Amino acid sequence: MTDKLNDKCGSSSEEARLEDAWSRKVVVLKDLGSFAEIAAALRGLEDSGGFGGINSSDTVLSQSKQETYFHQDVAKALGKLRERMTNIDDTSVIIYPGSSSDETLARVFGPGVIHVDPDEYAMEAMREKGYNVAEMTIEEYVSNMPEEGRVDVVFSYNSGLVPQELLDKVPVGCYVIANNWHGSANSLGKNPRVTLVCAIDPESKSGEIINEEEAQAALGIITTESGNMNIDIEKNPNTLWLFRKNGEPSAKLQ
Repeated sequence: MTDKLNDKCGSSSEEARLEDAWSRKVVVLKDLGSFAEIAAALRGLEDSGGFGGINSSDTVLSQSKQETYFHQDVAKALGKLRERMTNIDDTSVIIYPGSSSDETLARVFGPGVIHVDPDEYAMEAMREKGYNVAEMTIEEYVSNMPEEGRVDVVFSYNSGLVPQELLDKVPVGCYVIANNWHGSANSLGKNPRVTLVCAIDPESKSGEIINEEEAQAALGIITTESGNMNIDIEKNPNTLWLFRKNGEPSAKLQ
């Protein structure tokens, strides 16, 4: 009886071990090719008995499924900045590069926000919720815009620097909102083509707008020590800065 119990427990343990091992491999494989390519490869393993009864398609789907998410504190901060953007309305073109499956901007500025990201799983999750998506890089998106195309608001949130070609599409008097996780706000703060309007810290208990002078002082980097190395990191990475494109007011502002 003991031997039979050991055999049975050993069998279950082995199946669990195989399932866990293949699940981890699927995560790696997902980054190496399309769903169709991965599924075909895994079906071959399944047919040869390599999965021990695990369905490969179910495994891939469970790993690739992505949900949308929403940042309440960021939404409140965006709402405050939105009040300072008097020329933005329902006809405005609003772009969120590298959005992943973040609903936050669209929940504040409306369903017209265009979420641009090459991540097919993130874009599918947003598409299922009815949001506008463009499954490509921001550089590809801009290159496909008509010459007269415009972008009234860019939301650079944890997505790196704003590409020059995208900034070229922002008319005079329109806006870029950026945080500083990847130095986006620092870069814009040095760009003579935009003017800093104000900022807001989503994590602040007061939720108050930071005026231009204090917002400018909040930009920059700090140096910290890590072992024998000095590392420069961006100040206030979570703060949102509002920038306006320089020049005479556009026709939309008049």
